[in-house]
Amino acid sequence: MKIFSLFKNCKYIWGGKTFRGIDCSALIQIYFKFNNKFYPRDTVDQIKFKKGLSHKINYKSGDLIYWKGHVALCINSMKLIHAYGPAKKVVIMPIDKTIKIIRDTAGLKIKKIFPI
Repeated sequence: MKIFSLFKNCKYIWGGKTFRGIDCSALIQIYFKFNNKFYPRDTVDQIKFKKGLSHKINYKSGDLIYWKGHVALCINSMKLIHAYGPAKKVVIMPIDKTIKIIRDTAGLKIKKIFPI
């Protein structure tokens, strides 16, 4: 999962897929491509790709958290990494705080959680 840290502080660009700018779903897709596995490009397709839960109490490294139009990856039980539009870059944030911010600012609840 080291590949995610390479993108830390990389500029957020919707539709971006390079170090010049990247969005949340591309960040996840690049991980799979790096590991020679297919994974859909957009969150709307990624969320359908695997079965998962709509809520979880204990998060662990490798859990993908999906909202409508957004995805983040848990890097451990307390923090996640995501290409976050409001921050305009790829950031590491506390999981619980991120869930609350997305719920409070965008009105979005978690749609699905599953391991990478």
